[in-house]
Amino acid sequence: MSRLFVLSRVLFIAAATLAYSNTRSMADTPKSINVGKNPESVCRGFGGKLFVTMINGEEPGDGTIVSVEGENVTVFAKGFNAPKGLVFVGDYLVAADETTMWKIDKAGTATKLVEAKNFPQPIEFLNDVVAGHDGASVLVSEMSSPKPMFDPDGDRRLWDLNSDQAKTLPNKGCIYKVTLKGEVTVAVPPGNPAIRFPNGVTLGAEGEGVFVGDFFSGEIVNYLEGKYTTLATGMRGIDGLTVTKDFFYASSWTQGKVWKVDRKTRNATVILEGLKSAADFYFDAKNHQLVVPDMISGTLTFLPIK
Repeated sequence: MSRLFVLSRVLFIAAATLAYSNTRSMADTPKSINVGKNPESVCRGFGGKLFVTMINGEEPGDGTIVSVEGENVTVFAKGFNAPKGLVFVGDYLVAADETTMWKIDKAGTATKLVEAKNFPQPIEFLNDVVAGHDGASVLVSEMSSPKPMFDPDGDRRLWDLNSDQAKTLPNKGCIYKVTLKGEVTVAVPPGNPAIRFPNGVTLGAEGEGVFVGDFFSGEIVNYLEGKYTTLATGMRGIDGLTVTKDFFYASSWTQGKVWKVDRKTRNATVILEGLKSAADFYFDAKNHQLVVPDMISGTLTFLPIK
C-alpha cells in the first residue's frame, strides 16, 4: 500500500469526521426567532400552537398574547397590562397579569377569571402559573413587589444575600390555587423565609407537593404537608421552573441562563447561557426541547434537551 494512498485515506477520514462534527454542531445549536417586544411566558395551546405573553410597552392595556407558527407571529388576544405566566388548561389559556388573572378562549376572547378583590389577602405581583393536577385549576405565584430585591445602582442587580438590605426584605410571597370557576384558596402560605419572592412554580407527580423557585435566593424549594425543603441553590433570578421524574429545569431572568438539575445528586449544570433575560420557558416534552423567551432580546430560543 503506497504512502500516497494511506495519506489520501487519512485526509478523507479527517474531512468526513470534520463534516460530521460540523453537521452535529449545527443541528445542536439552539434556533432563535424574533417574536416582538418583551416576551415573558410561553406554552402550547389551541391546535398545538405556541402562545406567548407579550408585555410590550409600559402603557396599560398594550399587553398581548401572540400565537407562533414557524416564524409567523400573530396577535391572538389583547388588552392586558403586563401579562406574565401562561398555561393551557381545561381548553383555556390562563394568564397572570399584575393583580388580575385572565381566561382566554379559542376565539381569543379574554374574560377576567379573578382580580385583587377575590384573593383572601392583598396581592401585588401575580407571576408564574402551572396547571393543576385536576385539569380545572392553576397554581399562581404571588411574588409580591419585586422592587425591594434590587440594588438601584445596578442593572437588574439583586442585593447580596448577606447584605443588610437582604435581611430587611419583606416576607409576603405565597402560592394560590385558582379554579376555572374563579375560586381562590391558599396553596403555599406566606410568611416563610424559604420563599420570600416565589416566581417559578411547578408540580411533579401527585403526592410530591409544590415546587417553587425563589427569585431572590435562587433556591428551588419543595412545599409538602406544611414542610419546606430546599432542593437546589445558586440560581438567583429564577424565573421559569419545570420538574420531571429525574430533573429540574430552571431559568434566570437576571443571569440569562438555563440550568438542568439532577434530582438525585442535586448537581446543577448550565445548558444555555448568553441570553439577556431568560424568562418563563415551556418544557416541550413531545419535541424534546425547551422554548425559552428572552424578554430583553424579544426572542424565543428552541433549546434541544435529551
